[in-house]
Amino acid sequence: MPREPRTWQWAVPVALGLILVLLSARLFATVPVRQAEQRAYTTASACPAGTADTRADDCTTRVPAAVERKEHRATPKGGGKNWLHLVERGANDGRRVRMDDVGGPVYESVAPGDRVTVTYWRGEIRSVQAGDLSEATRATPVDGWRTPLGAALALLPVALMLLHTGWFYRYRYDPAVLRHRYMWGVSTAFLAAVLLGAWAFLASGIGDGVPGVLLAAAVGAPPCAALGFFFTWTVWRRLLKANDTSDIVPRVPAGRRVLSADVRGNVPYSVDGHGCLVVGDGRPATSPDPTGRYALEEVPETLTVQGVRGFRLGEDPDGWFQKYRYTGVAMECRDGDETVLIATKRRDAPVVLGALLDTLTCYPS
Repeated sequence: MPREPRTWQWAVPVALGLILVLLSARLFATVPVRQAEQRAYTTASACPAGTADTRADDCTTRVPAAVERKEHRATPKGGGKNWLHLVERGANDGRRVRMDDVGGPVYESVAPGDRVTVTYWRGEIRSVQAGDLSEATRATPVDGWRTPLGAALALLPVALMLLHTGWFYRYRYDPAVLRHRYMWGVSTAFLAAVLLGAWAFLASGIGDGVPGVLLAAAVGAPPCAALGFFFTWTVWRRLLKANDTSDIVPRVPAGRRVLSADVRGNVPYSVDGHGCLVVGDGRPATSPDPTGRYALEEVPETLTVQGVRGFRLGEDPDGWFQKYRYTGVAMECRDGDETVLIATKRRDAPVVLGALLDTLTCYPS
């Protein structure tokens, strides 16, 4: 029988969705703060000559320095992180300044001993100049609002998708039609949310200001929804094809074979971990051994095959979908008063049927 949803099944996505909504709201709230910092920095004038305070809010301080050495630390995913080790004029201790990881013009051109000029604002080195070249450090407030805005826009559609999933399980779950509503109601929303979140994050780097980013993200919404619908439709077509078992005809095994199969039912030969079925050597038997040499549990002659069908979401074990995906079928059988299900690959189903049936006549439908 189709499984009823667990009482907590709808609450989990709702809780996760609410957490992501709050996190997204928190990130949105930082955007105006980052923009204010950018405006303050870009409009700040140079501090008067002789000013030694590098923590001024309303002006920038330029300090001569020399390059002590360059540092590059590779990362496991490729690329790396870049630093300049600088010694300012009149200072005994050096400064380690994080630069652009992709290698900016200053980092690429300078060498140990070269003279540079660093620009301070609010106590942090915001840029480094070498001759006519200038490069912002990682501490620059310029475009600092883009990352939190992109992250907030990426999290929001995922959060809404989780809330939609919780609503679906709470108010629209019907085991009799679960496959249809799950595919169209949940899967489409999930794919569209992931695609839209990824696009929104990328849009944060190309839009001109917050309105431009929001417009770019909104423009990407219809294509993302269309792609989500298309992928869901493709998967649905594959499920329909997998459910068509009319071409599966029993075939007697030509010799001993060990096939991938799982037996479920209240019978002795349904054993956890027995994922193999030995056929063509007497009565079929389940086994955990891929070679079928030990721990054999024979399938009795009392087992009768009632029919073959595709997998059913919400009714068959979840592990079958993970193991066989779109290439599996389920054989509905009876052993006395017990219902027994046998899952196997579609290409192995004819041989399994041939081993289970007494003759090569068609089984009951």
